Amino acid sequence: MKKYIVTISFSLIFIALIGVLFYNQSQIRQVPTVYALDIETDDFYIKDIEFVVLPNSIYVAKQYLEVIGENKVFDGVSYGLSIGENMIVSLSQADDPFHLPDTANGKIYYNTNNLFENMKVSKEDSIYVEIHYKVDGESKDIVGEIKLSDVVKPFTLTGERKPIHLQ
Repeated sequence: MKKYIVTISFSLIFIALIGVLFYNQSQIRQVPTVYALDIETDDFYIKDIEFVVLPNSIYVAKQYLEVIGENKVFDGVSYGLSIGENMIVSLSQADDPFHLPDTANGKIYYNTNNLFENMKVSKEDSIYVEIHYKVDGESKDIVGEIKLSDVVKPFTLTGERKPIHLQ
């Protein structure tokens, strides 16, 4: 009887270890999904927004602002991107971001490099965009929604990626 219990115990431990091994291998083999988009307002672009979605986390890499046109005077720019209840990008720049010392040719770069753990994202989700700025004395507030399925980055990019225009 004791031999029978030991055999069953070892069998159950072996089956549990095999189950854990298969689970870990399935987690390792999950391919990350890369999303990339450009957002266009009437006055500036938010370009090269890239983020990588892993099974339980999301990594936001970078983006930059580029002015559209010439002789525009900004008095602050702020924007935020969120997926569901989670804000993944939140930037605010007082004064005119296009006339700061680290601005080059009407572009200002932001390296956010944010990692959000314990966050699940699917291709059916949407990005909610909120942009507030003041240009030439006029305040503008822009709100939009972009489906993630529309901005999945392929491994080979063919053609020009068009910015998503929000008004």
